[in-house]
Amino acid sequence: MKKKEIPIKKIIPVLLLLTIIILILSNLLRGGNLKLQGVVEGTIYSQVSEVSGKIIEMKVQLGSPVKTGDLIARIDSLNQQYTLEQLQIALEKIQLMSQEELVRARSSVSIAEANYRSAQASFFQARNDLSPLEQMFEIGGIARIDLDNAKLRETIAAQALEAAQSQLQTARAHYSFLQSGTDNKNIAQTGFAQTGFALAEIDIRDIESRINQMQDMLQKYEIRANCDGILVSVNYNLGSMVNMGYNITDISAENEKFVVFYMPNEHINKISYGQKITVRSGSEEIQGEVRYIDVRSQYTPKDMQTSAMKNKFSVKIKLLLPSAQTEFAAALIPGSKVEVIVR
Repeated sequence: MKKKEIPIKKIIPVLLLLTIIILILSNLLRGGNLKLQGVVEGTIYSQVSEVSGKIIEMKVQLGSPVKTGDLIARIDSLNQQYTLEQLQIALEKIQLMSQEELVRARSSVSIAEANYRSAQASFFQARNDLSPLEQMFEIGGIARIDLDNAKLRETIAAQALEAAQSQLQTARAHYSFLQSGTDNKNIAQTGFAQTGFALAEIDIRDIESRINQMQDMLQKYEIRANCDGILVSVNYNLGSMVNMGYNITDISAENEKFVVFYMPNEHINKISYGQKITVRSGSEEIQGEVRYIDVRSQYTPKDMQTSAMKNKFSVKIKLLLPSAQTEFAAALIPGSKVEVIVR
C-alpha cells in the first residue's frame, strides 16, 4: 500500500511558522533588546504678566530660541514713567531746600561763635576791672556804689557769656544734626525731631522709597525670559491688551527635556530609577536617565502603540535627556519622535 504524500505547499507555511516561533524564543532566551516608540517633551515655564496694559513691543515669535533675560514683550508704561519723573523732581526740590537750610545753619554757627567770643571778652574785661576796684574800696578810695556797679557789670557779663555759650552749643548741635541726618540716636541727642529739616528728611526718605518702588514696578513692564529654551506658545500679539496674571508666552526649557514612552507590563521589571536607556533618532543615539515611573498601568495611547502593544497594558516612563551639549541633543525638540531601546 503506497503512503500518501503531503503536498509541499502545505509544508512550507508550517516550516515558516516554526521558524518564526524559534526566532522569537531564541530572542527572548538571549534577553534581546526591546524597541519602543517615544516622544520628546519639555518642562514648560510660563511668562506671566504682573501688570496690565497694552503690548507696545513684541521681540519674539513662535519657535524662537531665547536665553535667560531676553526681552520677550514690553507693556506700555508711559504713565508710570511720568510718575517716576515727578517723584525725582520732588526729591531734588526737597534736597535743595535742605542744602539751603544747612547753609543757614552753618552761618548761625559762625554768628554764635562771634557772639561767644565777644561775650567772653566782655566778661574778662568786667572781671579784670572789678579786682582793682575791690582793693581801692578797702582803702576807702571809692564809694560802695561804684563797687556795686562794677560787680553788677561782671554779673551781667557772666550771664551774657553763659547765654552766648548756650546759643553756640545749640547752633553747633543743629548744624551737626543737619549733617548727620535724623536717625533715632541723633533725635534723642539734639532734640530737633520737630524741626522743619527733620520733617524734610522724613519726606526725602518717603520719596526715595516711592522712587525705588516705582523703579521696581517699571521693570515688571518688561517681560523677560526666565530660562533658556524655545517658545512653544505665544498667547498675545503686538497691540494686544493684557491683564495682570495672564500668561503671555510659554518656554520649553532647553536643559529640561524628557522622553516619554510606555513599557509593557510584562517587561516593567527591566526598568529602575537612575537607569540609563538608549534613545535613538536616525543613526544618532543618546543616553537618557529614568526619572519617572508611573505607579499605575494603563492602555498604551494610540499614537504610541505598536502592533505588539496594541490593546495591552503598559506603564508610563520618563527619561531625562542630558543637557544640549551636542547637535543631536539640541535637535531633539519637544514633539520629536524617537526610538527607545531597552537592553
